[in-house]
This record gives sequence, structure tokens and C-alpha cells, in this order.
Amino acid sequence: MKSTIIDITTVLSPELKSRFAVKDLFLFIQNTGSRYVTVDFSGVKFATRSFIDEYYNTIVKGGGASSIRIETINVPEDIQMIFTAVERTQNKTKSARSKSGVIKCRTFVDVQRVFSDLPL
Repeated sequence: MKSTIIDITTVLSPELKSRFAVKDLFLFIQNTGSRYVTVDFSGVKFATRSFIDEYYNTIVKGGGASSIRIETINVPEDIQMIFTAVERTQNKTKSARSKSGVIKCRTFVDVQRVFSDLPL
């Protein structure tokens, strides 16, 4: 099956900043009429974590809900690191907060433990 290749920088920009831009991209993908789409990130210079988070949830995870198979290719190394961070936090359970909202620490190890339990 032939795949439609989409240069994300042509559809959006080399700088991917907005969550709303992901929705525009997804509509563009749907309007291609193709069942197999490849999104090429090779010209991307910058991406925010919020853009990558929305892309991951809408296209990587959510794309399976549509009848379109979407593949992402040529992701620059620095942006791949954001994808990895987003993927690691997707199923992380959020820790319960103290009822008082105040956490008291006696040692530096306690402080480290509190910070390590914070959701990213």
C-alpha cells in the first residue's frame, strides 16, 4: 500500500509550538483521503513539550482510533528526547496530595523523595 508522505514543516512550520496546530495537522491528514500517512519531521527545528504531548495523544496513540495508519519518521534527536519523556509520563499515576497542602521534610532525602514523586 502506498503511503502519503507529509512534510510537517510545509503543513505547519519548522517550529512546532501549539497544541492547536496538532488538530490542524490531524484534519489535514484526514483530508488526504489516504489510509497510510507518513509524517516527516526532518525539517523541524524546534518543538514544545505541549506540542509533542498533543501530537503523541492525538496522532501516535489516538491515530489508531481512526481508519488511518500514521507513521512518524526522521525525528531530530533533540525532539525525540521530548517524545521519549512524553511517552514515559503517559501512564504515570499521580500521587495523592496531602490534605493540608503542606509537606514537612526533616532531611534532604525527604525533600528528594517529595520531588521525585511529583508528576512531570
